[in-house]
Amino acid sequence: MMKTRLLLSIVAFIVCLSAVAASAQDKEMYQYTDENGTVVFTDQKPVNQEVKTQSIPSDPAPTGDNPYASANLPGEPSAAELRRQEIAQNKQQSRETQAINQAQCAAWQSEVDRLEPNRRVFYTNDKGETERMDDVERVNKVADLKGKIAANCR
Repeated sequence: MMKTRLLLSIVAFIVCLSAVAASAQDKEMYQYTDENGTVVFTDQKPVNQEVKTQSIPSDPAPTGDNPYASANLPGEPSAAELRRQEIAQNKQQSRETQAINQAQCAAWQSEVDRLEPNRRVFYTNDKGETERMDDVERVNKVADLKGKIAANCR
């Protein structure tokens, strides 16, 4: 019976500490024993009771090497906000990379679609002259482009 009360008191104290630690301002925590012998923890000062008082800080100091664990100074983003910004930046970079890859894959596929069915393929050389691509070169170019598509595109 006494152990159960003690255990309940400890649990109640932990719950009260958690609630108080989550608040924005420093709070006072009060402990007293009621008329039934139960130890009570509260953030409201009891009337006509002998109490023990403990001040609980609102923002504990950072611990460890966690770069996201820092006390919030006015004007600085919170650890959660820093993490959200990092995740958003990573997602944006991923989207940009994916868009570039899709554009490259589309260009390769377009070139395959242009070269594959045609036996006579013309292109402009470095001197600005129009030349005909021979069949072996065309087949090799198509095979190379299909290899790139298979390796890099979904």
